[in-house]
Amino acid sequence: VAGPASVFSKAEAMRPGTYRLHIASPSGQAVLTNAGFHLAGTCTLQQLPVAIDTVIVAGGEEAGVRAAISEHGMAKWLARVAPHARRVTSVCTGAFVLAAAGLLDGREATTHWRVCDLLQTLRPQTRVQRERIYVHDGPVWTSAGVTTGIELALALVEDDLGHEVSMEIARTLA
Repeated sequence: VAGPASVFSKAEAMRPGTYRLHIASPSGQAVLTNAGFHLAGTCTLQQLPVAIDTVIVAGGEEAGVRAAISEHGMAKWLARVAPHARRVTSVCTGAFVLAAAGLLDGREATTHWRVCDLLQTLRPQTRVQRERIYVHDGPVWTSAGVTTGIELALALVEDDLGHEVSMEIARTLA
């Protein structure tokens, strides 16, 4: 969450009015990250704006991703929202939420290298790319891991605002 948010906040500072970030969780409560800190200030999925340009689904440890899909309805929510968004993306194991929503069927995608085989097994209709930092297939973008989430966000900014803006942001993050 932090890496891509940094990229988009820098893009917003450079080009005001370009991005408006919202961080949401199913309950709207603080989320305990696998790094052991709480991500506070989230809103509920229902509190998000009706029109969402880009959805970014963050990953996490297996138990948390499974709970997001099965107990918290993230895949169902995403399946409802995705057709109305310009693009849907995932960072790391967030790809499993996209897969559960059926958004990776017939597409190329990637996820963390440790679980590429699991994604391919669970969703054989997805063409898992094991050696890619990020994959862009139509309106769906997926990234391989936590650090590659920054690369994904830079690619999204490049898609929106051009190569020069993306490179300037990358230089400030180096």
